[in-house]
Amino acid sequence: MKKQLMKRAALVMAASMAAVSLMGCGSGAGDKKTDTTAAESSTAAAGANDSTAAGTTEASKEPVTLRFSWWGSDSRHQALLAVIEAYEKKNPNVSVEAEYQGYDGYYEKIMTTLSSNTAPDIIQLSKEWLPDIQGAKHYLADLSTLPVDLSTLKDNLLEISGTYRGEPNIFPCTVGGSTIVYVNTDFAEQYGVDLTKKYTWDEIKELGKSIHEKDSDVYLMTADADMLNRLYVQPYLAQITGKPLIDEETYTMNFTEADAAAAFRNIEELYSTNTIEPFGEAAAFAGQADQNMKWINGKVGMIVDYTGSAPKYIASIDSPLEVIPLPVIENAKTSGSIYGGDRGYAINDNSANKEEAAKFLDFLMNDPESIKICKTDVGYCPTKQSDDILIAEGVISEVQKKAVEVSAENSYTNNMISGNTELEVVRKDLIQEVIYGDITPEEAAKELVEQYQEILDELKTN
Repeated sequence: MKKQLMKRAALVMAASMAAVSLMGCGSGAGDKKTDTTAAESSTAAAGANDSTAAGTTEASKEPVTLRFSWWGSDSRHQALLAVIEAYEKKNPNVSVEAEYQGYDGYYEKIMTTLSSNTAPDIIQLSKEWLPDIQGAKHYLADLSTLPVDLSTLKDNLLEISGTYRGEPNIFPCTVGGSTIVYVNTDFAEQYGVDLTKKYTWDEIKELGKSIHEKDSDVYLMTADADMLNRLYVQPYLAQITGKPLIDEETYTMNFTEADAAAAFRNIEELYSTNTIEPFGEAAAFAGQADQNMKWINGKVGMIVDYTGSAPKYIASIDSPLEVIPLPVIENAKTSGSIYGGDRGYAINDNSANKEEAAKFLDFLMNDPESIKICKTDVGYCPTKQSDDILIAEGVISEVQKKAVEVSAENSYTNNMISGNTELEVVRKDLIQEVIYGDITPEEAAKELVEQYQEILDELKTN
């Protein structure tokens, strides 16, 4: 079943015969370091991992051409081109040919080149493509056998975002979390928000009610429809079950109707206690909560958002910013935060130059010079030393670093089907009906389960 959804996505994107052929081939199922020590660690690991490195100095000087493929924006293109230039200066015998584009059509191109044995040596991939690629055939190299230091990655990131059937195939190039609470520290001091406390949802509602009673123009939180959908209801259900919304093997819901009713009831109570700013007022700043005038003027004290949103919230207010974990239910099985990286770099297992490709990948992801060049244009700090290097460079803040660290605590790993657009639209519409009092949380839960079942039945048969 893991492959089924990806097959469906591939067919929707393009009916490439090569891609179909590829997917039909099988049944798939630290310590802080200074710049100097980071470089030494990377070099030492490369030598240790490369069983043929000793005594092959002359061979390594032979001309080598590597092909490197990726997708992204212009800023990512420019960063990676600069990394290639820096690497070629240090390794004059190596030429790296860049093959880059936007996201559209990239998946189909990679599927085609893999199946026809014309794939690049180094390939940017989404972690969600691993079942289709490695499940069909062993197209991607086992990175643990090559001279690339995997130990630099943040704890559990490789297992969560780069491993398929126990084998590391992707070096994640970014990391983040889905839910973190950004707090205005001046607001916290004025209204008694304890920044050291891990709040439950009930405690947050009590606090929000007391704050609004002191000043009817002040609210503890604000949220738009998308935030309520992805950062309140979905995490709440994960806190109950400890799992993603949907089981990707059976296409069944991991939550009950009663669980859904509790999640909707939590939203209803957040508004009835005046913990959250009225929905209609927040809607004016949908997708741009950092521009909400109540937040800017200190009349709203908390915003739940992704870890990658830290820079805009830091810039939006004069008060220092702090981060705390998402509120949880009693006896929560998980924090409700999704932690990991959605993409990274792999080595073509059929490459004639796997060793050299791995050395370039090691430079790209682990060398301090490359980290300084890439900044966050390639991804947010997947390695332990990248935080320290980029904080020293003034590229990222301690707040964002802490946000990622906090989001990782007791987090869970999501799957592709749980983020299905049809499912999200159903949930989002029902949340708004509950807010406006058109239906009760219990009625919303019943409707949610019924509509989800219809969608899942259809997805399962396609």
